[in-house]
Amino acid sequence: MNRRHVLLSASGLMAGACVQSPVQPPSPPRPQLPGAPLKISEGRLVRITVCTRPFRPAGPRIERELFGEKIVVHNYGHGGSGWSLSWGCAEDAVALAQPGEATSAAVIGAGVIGLTTALRLVQTGARVTIYAKDLPRETRSARATGVWSPSSRIGLRSAVSEGFGDTWERWARSSYQTHQHYIGSLGAPVEYVPFYSLRSHTPPPGAAAQRDFLHLSRRVRDMMPRGRSLPDEAHTFPVASAWRSLDMAFNIASYTDRLVRDFLAMGGRMVRRSFANRTEILGLSEGLIMNCTGYGAKALWGAEDLAPVRGQINWMPPQPEARYGLYHEDVYVLSRGDGVIVQYTGPNDDYGYGIEDETPDREEMRRAVATVGALFTDTLT
Repeated sequence: MNRRHVLLSASGLMAGACVQSPVQPPSPPRPQLPGAPLKISEGRLVRITVCTRPFRPAGPRIERELFGEKIVVHNYGHGGSGWSLSWGCAEDAVALAQPGEATSAAVIGAGVIGLTTALRLVQTGARVTIYAKDLPRETRSARATGVWSPSSRIGLRSAVSEGFGDTWERWARSSYQTHQHYIGSLGAPVEYVPFYSLRSHTPPPGAAAQRDFLHLSRRVRDMMPRGRSLPDEAHTFPVASAWRSLDMAFNIASYTDRLVRDFLAMGGRMVRRSFANRTEILGLSEGLIMNCTGYGAKALWGAEDLAPVRGQINWMPPQPEARYGLYHEDVYVLSRGDGVIVQYTGPNDDYGYGIEDETPDREEMRRAVATVGALFTDTLT
């Protein structure tokens, strides 16, 4: 047999072997959620902010009141649901205002309730001026957690009126649909982020709230993407179990900026001004006044039914490569465009209730940071 026959025979054998036993490519590595670790440590802390949320046992006050020839429409008392319910409540407030009765209107307060109310009002053709001691970036709204939470301290079961649940659901569904219009906008004012609810091997003991806070989120659960339980091999958290969902989050800085720009572009005005009492407010030249002062309504309008609920946020630098959130042992974490926020929420809704002090609590910060920082022990600061 010559050399050519040997080579051809060998080629045939090799070809036959390839057909019978194909080489399998290596399987790609299984993705390990959540991805980039969050860098959480006291050494990375950039600031601490504290917000007093305006809780009203009977739920938000959206009501029309006459003072002589002045029309006043109240829109305040949203607890921890101001951003979430803002658009639906603004629609009801503007409907009560009957803008045709007054060609000019004053909105008192530049938080999210004031901004959305002013926007809905200016869309009717009214001349609208926002008067506020604190401009939007300085308000309590700017210190909010920034997550879709329409039922957060919205009222007490024993204090709300009959049918409140239906009204709340209408606010929530209307607001949710309006938030959708901002998804994909410049600066990502609203977006969906992966969220992980974690249960540790030794969870902290639960405690029931002393007050009968109303929880209504189940009524609108159909609007949100469904979550799922994760098998242990699908994530890297050192916990007993993990649940993954997609949550709506608000990038407060960019969302606030967008609302302000939209309002001004439609001819609205914004004036920095302080008021000592409601008499000074009623002295404004505008015939229609929208009271959107949040917790400030307690002093300005004698709203003694308002109760403060303290909430503290600890801020780390932004991590655009790690955009997700988590909840672990009563600590909430969310990576937003303006920073990674770490917040101790307490064992129930009683936490922070009745506390008006907005002084940062560094011990609370240390406990919260240590709790969630332990989830990322290999993270460099």
